[in-house]
Amino acid sequence: MKIIEIKKLKKNYQITFDNFFKLIVDEDTVVKYRLVPNKEISDISIFEKEMELNKLYDKAVRYASYGKSENQMIKYLNEQGMDNTYEFIKRLKKDHLINDYQMINSLKRKGYSYLKLQEKLHYYDFDSDLIENALSSYDESKALDKEFAIGLKKYSKEQSYQKKQEKLYRYLISKGFNEEKVRSRMNILD
Repeated sequence: MKIIEIKKLKKNYQITFDNFFKLIVDEDTVVKYRLVPNKEISDISIFEKEMELNKLYDKAVRYASYGKSENQMIKYLNEQGMDNTYEFIKRLKKDHLINDYQMINSLKRKGYSYLKLQEKLHYYDFDSDLIENALSSYDESKALDKEFAIGLKKYSKEQSYQKKQEKLYRYLISKGFNEEKVRSRMNILD
C-alpha cells in the first residue's frame, strides 16, 4: 500500500492509503516510521500495535501522575494485559514519572513517625532493601519535635495544664510516635 495523504487532526494524524483505507496514528508513530506521502507500506498492523502501546503508555502516565512506585506500576501494567513491562518502566523512568528514591525521600520529609513511615513504604510496595535502608537512616526526633510544636499550638487554649498535657500526649500517640519518646519529650515541657 502507498500513502496518498497525511492529514493533521487535533491530536493525531489521519493517513490515507491508495486503496482509500484510512488510519489514525499519533505524531510519535509518524516520526518513528518516517511516514510521508508516496511512501510504500507493506504491513499496517505495525501501526495498529504502535497505537495500542501508545494508548497504554498514556494510561500508565496518568496512573503514575498520582505518585506510584515502580512495583505498583508493574502490577498496573500487568493488570492492563502487558506482558513485557521493562520497556515501559524504562521509558517512565526516563521521563521522570517514576523514581523510587525521590518518592522515599519525599515520604521521609513528610514528618511521619517511624511506624507510619514503615506503613507508607509498605503501602507503596517498595523493594525490601529500599525500605530497610530508608528506615535505618530515618531520624524520628525531628518529626516528633515538629508534631509536638503543632500539638502545643493546637492545645494552647486549654485552661488546665493537666488537660493540655493529656491532649498533647494523646495527639502524639495517635500520630504513631513511640510512648517512651513522647514521654521523654513531654518531660522537657514540665
